[in-house]
Amino acid sequence: MILEENIILQIKSKLNELSKTEKKLGEYILQHSVETVNDNTSELAKKAGVSPATIVRFCRSIGLSGFSQLKIRLYADSSAVDEDLYSDITPNEDVALIADKLALRFNSSISQTAKYLDTGNIEKISEIIDVCTMIYVYGLGASHVVADDFTQKFSRIGKPVVNTLDHHLLSSALISANDHSLFVAISNSGETNEVIKLTEIAKQKHLYTIGISQNASSTLAQLVDFPIIHHGGEAVMLRSAATTSLVSQLFTIDVLYYAYVNRHSQKILQMLKDSKINIQTFFKENS
Repeated sequence: MILEENIILQIKSKLNELSKTEKKLGEYILQHSVETVNDNTSELAKKAGVSPATIVRFCRSIGLSGFSQLKIRLYADSSAVDEDLYSDITPNEDVALIADKLALRFNSSISQTAKYLDTGNIEKISEIIDVCTMIYVYGLGASHVVADDFTQKFSRIGKPVVNTLDHHLLSSALISANDHSLFVAISNSGETNEVIKLTEIAKQKHLYTIGISQNASSTLAQLVDFPIIHHGGEAVMLRSAATTSLVSQLFTIDVLYYAYVNRHSQKILQMLKDSKINIQTFFKENS
């Protein structure tokens, strides 16, 4: 069972995608979440300076069925969580509060990623990985950490993976790749220049392409055969949003990995067991 994401963070993450009047309403609700729980539609519309129809559209835009569900979620989240947790990390912050803030964002980002993940695409990608003789993966910055995680996971179960930060070297490899190859492009924004160029090369060579991004309307998501969209949290002043997007990307890789493992569970589990035994044998400390 997937836990619901925190409604306060959910509203914050959607603000920039809303219409002008919906954003106005969202900002009002964020500032008056407790008060909103006790309002009816007409009262909230008057206080926020919007129409009752805007409230209906706002609820649908953030993924809720209606105002009643919004009030229930606001009551549950506003009463259970300290308001200070919704702000970004600030200078001289107490370490315990930093941990609580990040935990709240991690839980929200992962829950929303799981909720909206295109499982149909994940299943199709698992089938493609089955028939691919080579996988190429690329990501810059924090996304390179995700590319390394992908490489480590799939290499351990016998899938050949090429992963390098040298985009010139990787472009040469893609040009000479055979038709049964897969290119995995990772970019939180979906607009990283090197990622887009490498994806275009992979497309020209008729390779299967996957794009892991936070933005469904990004260049990368529109370019690849199979976009995988994750949730990365709202924009904030410091780096907590970048951190939560990284966690969401790693979670997405885990889902893809276990979906593939599930297709060959007995074979792969034996392979992992043998690998562990061999490593312990060859690298055991001398007594």
